[in-house]
Amino acid sequence: MGLSYYSALTQVIIVGFVCFLCPGMFNAVNGLGGGGQLDPTAGNNANTALYSTFVVFGVLGGAIVNLCGVRWTIFGSGFTYALYSASYIYLNHKADGSFTIAAGALLGVGAGILWAAQGMIMVSYPREEEKGKYIAIFWTIFNLGGMLGGILPFAINYHSTSGSNSDGVYIAFVVLECLGSVMGLALAPPSKVT
Repeated sequence: MGLSYYSALTQVIIVGFVCFLCPGMFNAVNGLGGGGQLDPTAGNNANTALYSTFVVFGVLGGAIVNLCGVRWTIFGSGFTYALYSASYIYLNHKADGSFTIAAGALLGVGAGILWAAQGMIMVSYPREEEKGKYIAIFWTIFNLGGMLGGILPFAINYHSTSGSNSDGVYIAFVVLECLGSVMGLALAPPSKVT
């Protein structure tokens, strides 16, 4: 039996790679401590804003996914991860954390919606006897994102004497997160999943 594009397993793998590239890279940025900055204040405040809006949109996310569909909500919310990473480039140059804090708040909105869409896929696409295996596959792929994301700053900054991450690190994260967002459009409509 071949793996069909419309199979639940294929869709779980796709959403796994979306989360590998979006929340996985976010986990790597957060794992740097303070977003990889010398002064962690902006990163800490951005996380406060993020989780404040995440609480609200974690609850509202399901309704938004039902209205807009899985593909479009994952596509749109994935870009909030890229915006958050890009805000650190601005912070590197302007030393003004307000954009990073605002991007954190927007990421909370996007994350709540993205995780609602991911949850919908995980509980509705696989058959009951497949759910445990498919959830394990998803979490393996997703968590490998944080591992790869942890290697990126090390490799890019290996010879750097700066105490903060270079723009190249954040640009790499932005590119990967944009790729993850666009991968959301590769998801099949729920009505076609077998």
